[in-house]
Amino acid sequence: MCHQTPTDKVTVNSMNTDEGVRTLPVPGRRCPACLERGETIWVIPGKCCPQCGTPVN
Repeated sequence: MCHQTPTDKVTVNSMNTDEGVRTLPVPGRRCPACLERGETIWVIPGKCCPQCGTPVN
C-alpha cells in the first residue's frame, strides 16, 4: 500500500536572492475511486492516492 503526501505544486528555492520562491505545476491525475465518491484528489501518475490508496497510472 502506498502512503504519499498530496502534492499539486513543488516549491523551488532559488539560489539568487532577487528571485525568491517559485511554485511550479506538477502533472497529476484525479483518483478515479475518489472521483466516483464525489471527491477530487490529485495524484502524481504512478503513485497511490493518499486518501484511499488506489494506484493511479
